[in-house]
Amino acid sequence: MKFSHQLSLLTLCVLLLTACSSPLPRTPATPLTPTEQAEALLQKAASAKPIRAAELKIEAANLLLTSGEKQRAVEILDQIDLAVLTPSLRFDIAKLKARSALEQNNARQALTYLDQIPEAAGQDYPLNQAIEYRELRAEAYQQQNDPLSEVRELIKISLLTGTPEEQQPLHDRIWTLLHQLSPDTLRQLIQSGSNSYYEQGWLELAQSLLSNNALDSQNEAFQRWKTLWADHPANTLPPKQIGNMSTAPLVVKKLAILLPNSGPLSTPANAIKEGILQAHFRDGSLNKPELVFLDSSQINSTFQLAPLLTTLNIDLVIGPLDKEYVIQLANQGSLDKPMLALNYTEGPSSNLLYQFGLSAEDEARQAADKMWQDGMRQVASITPDTDWGRRIAVAFAQQFTELGGSVIVQTHMGGQETFAGNVASLLKTDASQARFKAIKQRLPGLDIEFEEHRRTDIDAIFMTALPNDARQIKPILAFNFAGDLPIYASSHVYSGSQNPVLDQDLNGIRFCASPWAVQAPSQDKILLTQQRTNVESRFGRLYALGLDAYHLYPYLNQLQALPGTQIQGETGQLSINGRGEVVRTLLWARFRDGIPQLLDQ
Repeated sequence: MKFSHQLSLLTLCVLLLTACSSPLPRTPATPLTPTEQAEALLQKAASAKPIRAAELKIEAANLLLTSGEKQRAVEILDQIDLAVLTPSLRFDIAKLKARSALEQNNARQALTYLDQIPEAAGQDYPLNQAIEYRELRAEAYQQQNDPLSEVRELIKISLLTGTPEEQQPLHDRIWTLLHQLSPDTLRQLIQSGSNSYYEQGWLELAQSLLSNNALDSQNEAFQRWKTLWADHPANTLPPKQIGNMSTAPLVVKKLAILLPNSGPLSTPANAIKEGILQAHFRDGSLNKPELVFLDSSQINSTFQLAPLLTTLNIDLVIGPLDKEYVIQLANQGSLDKPMLALNYTEGPSSNLLYQFGLSAEDEARQAADKMWQDGMRQVASITPDTDWGRRIAVAFAQQFTELGGSVIVQTHMGGQETFAGNVASLLKTDASQARFKAIKQRLPGLDIEFEEHRRTDIDAIFMTALPNDARQIKPILAFNFAGDLPIYASSHVYSGSQNPVLDQDLNGIRFCASPWAVQAPSQDKILLTQQRTNVESRFGRLYALGLDAYHLYPYLNQLQALPGTQIQGETGQLSINGRGEVVRTLLWARFRDGIPQLLDQ
């Protein structure tokens, strides 16, 4: 009994000791941070074999990169001996280094890392790594603003990708970048003899299409290129912009002209009609449409117009001219027939509604572009003290400011009797004179020398004025010590016919103008001049608008599908923007000896 009791006591002690030595329940461990995980991996790498150690260090560096410790990650990768590694591991190391450099906007260093594995596009690498390699190089060249080198990399990537869905955005990007190369650069590259088959094809495609943005010339050039480069990837899968060249011209059998026969717009409408009739008379195409004239002063709502167009089987409408009517059409939503309105809305536009007119605001924006391109950065503007003058001033200021310039001062000119005061205020010569008078009054006994001067914080002046007003404003500017300031003007400054005696005072003014006004007359203009006495005047632009409206309508679909392409018109080079608005790119001329002379375009 005594032994049994001792044994039980011993067993109890053993059990107690065992219980005391068992681990206590633990709370869930706190997750390691990326830095802690990286350190753990580096500890394992210290005792691992070379290839396994490299793998662990790459994994650690990746963790450090994700946590923002770029320098530490690169230091770890630099410690790895590349000579003992497989091509795949060498690529992983270069990729991580390059990615780190790109994130720090150090494209040159990224390319240096990638150049350590020049065989990355070869057969030693899986396809996905070869593509990654080229993508990193393309990104580095993009960061360096080197479009040519980026294009070369993208071409190689496109050859490695397998599906049209993967290739299409690459081809689109290649085409966008080729737009950035000058004609001289393209010509030199094509003649260099150092391009691959694929590079040469892309470069020749760019040269053939970008050297001329006229729509008809581009179509012919593309067809010639397709014949020469039948097996080229850009022929099989063209960039979307080029693919849109297959968009068919509009076929119009019955063309409605919707313009007013009475009311305040009837006079300009009659000139537009005569331009349309002149173009129709000289239209030698097989698909010459039948013209149907509708009176917009009577058919003045969409509710009247829509059923009538259906009844008459109209395919397309040119008009209306009235701005409110155009706005009504834009607000209608979906149109059944395409319409080429001869005015502009300011809000969203309906589909199938194209807008074309002689917009003064568009001229102001082009003047802002020209002044910026010529190096002007701080400017003044002079416009009439009218609603349309203020709209021009706003359009000019918005465009010039968006480009990065500053419109330091604006003035709105009233009647001619106010011109001298307006200009003096604009140039602050009135303030200079006022300061002199104030000093003279305070110090009446002193003989004070005074030299009047203008403000010096403007590089040039933008002006919108009709010829008679401009002939007065220009000398007043010179009188106020601004004779040396370049003056840029809208087309309003030119009457439309040469008058070297009266226009001597306009010498030096640069102005935007339509081909109708400043180029040798077309056959259409010559014929109209034989019939009308006001063709060579500002009113004559309305004949040009009618001519262009008729010549433009067959190409509406194509111009909208091909942003940047143009057709040559009487009112300018004509293209269509994303809102369906016809944009007129104008010429630039300068008065010399009272006669406009074209500037180099």
